[in-house]
Amino acid sequence: MKVNNLENSIINNKQRNSDTDVSETIVQKKSLQTLNSDAFSRKNITFTAGMDPTTCLIEFWAAIARGGLAASFTIQDMLGTNFPRTFAALGRNKDITGENNYKAALEAGIREFTTGPSMFIIPALVLAGAARLSGEANRVPVDNIAVFSDIMKGSINNLTDNGFSMQNFANLSKEQANEATLNIKRTFYNDVFKSIFEQYDNSANVDINGYVDLMMQAESPDTPKRSLFKRLFNKRVNIQGNEIDSKDEILTQIHNKFVADKKANTNDWGNFIATKVTAGGKEWKIDDILTDMKNYSDDFSKHYIKTQKKNAKENAKIIIDTFVDNFKNMRTGSRFLTNVLMVLATGLAMSFIPKLYTRSETNPETDAIYAQVNKQRKGAANANT
Repeated sequence: MKVNNLENSIINNKQRNSDTDVSETIVQKKSLQTLNSDAFSRKNITFTAGMDPTTCLIEFWAAIARGGLAASFTIQDMLGTNFPRTFAALGRNKDITGENNYKAALEAGIREFTTGPSMFIIPALVLAGAARLSGEANRVPVDNIAVFSDIMKGSINNLTDNGFSMQNFANLSKEQANEATLNIKRTFYNDVFKSIFEQYDNSANVDINGYVDLMMQAESPDTPKRSLFKRLFNKRVNIQGNEIDSKDEILTQIHNKFVADKKANTNDWGNFIATKVTAGGKEWKIDDILTDMKNYSDDFSKHYIKTQKKNAKENAKIIIDTFVDNFKNMRTGSRFLTNVLMVLATGLAMSFIPKLYTRSETNPETDAIYAQVNKQRKGAANANT
């Protein structure tokens, strides 16, 4: 497709309505103008391309998406409701009083800017507290705890068969405990990804070890985290002049690798960011799977090694299936309780918020209307007397 610039379009229009001589004159004049303003034109073109509204809008929403669900919701809530409603309240009844309604704007602002963020902040605080006090598996949904526990039974039994249980847990050093944790996590991750891809048509073509290596790299203490600012503006971590992959960037690599493998090894089109961990199970987003199995394995490995050390000193022995079932029941119960607490805490916060923004005894958004009505009634009453 050929795209004509503005000058060519003008010239072509002139040619339709003028003779050839006049057209040539126009072309010459336009050419001279173009040469004389070449530098300005280039600057103008560059500026226009950089400020393209569509590109800017796409980049803006991409930045919001990189901030995560909470940041996305909060920013969209502010742009879609908080600011518009606050400015609307500022002009409430201005047609009657002729002045801005600052009291109404203040109440609307407090109401809008506390309710939206609180819906994420309050549950997040409760969840963080539960995870800190009880274990990271409290961040994992109940159904997912059950699925991961079934897989973990096979993972621990496989490790035990390969001499993992022969370690001297009673005198386990910190370094040895860290190594044991890595062994549990690596085996568990391998079993999870194997369970996912064995349901696909050509699972033999999938590099399971590649997924496990990326997961371990993302969790390594040597892998840096990107700040919220860097994620929003898609800035890479730079250490001593070298750009380093951050944790979230590595997880994105796993995401992209998964989508590519699913497309290459399934015969039907579908949701390529979702999958089933076990045959016949529910579909999860791959990003949720990555997060949940990390939290579950963190919690399980700590609990397992701690119990092994205690039992080794007491000459007791762990029965793997029973231990995993007990862990599943314990974390299922605590997660259910956490869900209840999140609902109660959020409801309590929502009931308290009106006390924050109720600044006066009457509603400032209707005060002017009532005053006008009372004035009219008073005038009518005086007229009748």
